[in-house]
Amino acid sequence: MAETISDDKKVLEDRLGNALDEAWSKASLALEGLEGQSNGFEIKVRLAAEAVEYSSALFSLAYGLEDFDPEVNIAKKNIDSKALVKQSVEELRKAIELRKSSTTEAYSMLRAAADHLKVAYLDHVKKSAKK
Repeated sequence: MAETISDDKKVLEDRLGNALDEAWSKASLALEGLEGQSNGFEIKVRLAAEAVEYSSALFSLAYGLEDFDPEVNIAKKNIDSKALVKQSVEELRKAIELRKSSTTEAYSMLRAAADHLKVAYLDHVKKSAKK
């Protein structure tokens, strides 16, 4: 029984590693789109947000953090979607670095990155719709 739990955790951690790599890759593309002002910025941010959200779900399962809900503070006024993308990439980097040393702190950073990307995407969509 203990081997099965250990094996399951190993599989989850392997998938989490792959998911974090994909999230990092997509977040980096969103950041590049930001700097290049490409037309695909909106979709890049959305894909990055989805990848980080998926990584967050796997992280929660892998480390038993289903009941841990870190508080994420996002300014509601004067939201700069570009600044949020930059911030989320930094939070994702910290989450990857902290993964082995402090799972709760890493998960908090991962949740913050996911929330910031989501807000950046929604803000950009809202601003695009107004134009």
